[in-house]
Amino acid sequence: MFRRILVPVDGSEHALRAAAVAAELARRFDSEVIVLTVVSVPQALVMVAGLGDSVVEEYVESVGREALAPTLLLLAEGEIGAETKVEVGVAAEVIIHQAEETGADVVVMGKRGLGELKGLLLGSVSDRVTHGLSVPVVLVP
Repeated sequence: MFRRILVPVDGSEHALRAAAVAAELARRFDSEVIVLTVVSVPQALVMVAGLGDSVVEEYVESVGREALAPTLLLLAEGEIGAETKVEVGVAAEVIIHQAEETGADVVVMGKRGLGELKGLLLGSVSDRVTHGLSVPVVLVP
């Protein structure tokens, strides 16, 4: 039923709970799991470092690794392999694009993440992803 599961994570508890649900789905359906984190690069860092500079790349790699780590540990404990992706951009837009590009059959994500205050002001990432995709989106509280 679900050949490919996309799991966007940001290092939050909600994302970790979503990863646990994705792991269970992967076990049941023998699915591929793709774990995605989206890094927002602070404008000040871009201005100081210059676009494409190694400082920005190191920042993205470091933040991405930190956000992915808890999920990858949880999946490894359950003996679930996963492809990882670290992308830069606006979270909802990147998640929608990656779901389409990877051919995900389902997206499993936390209902809330680290950007809760921003989400209240601008509309949550999960809400925008749910309305922007034609595949099922499982929101985990």
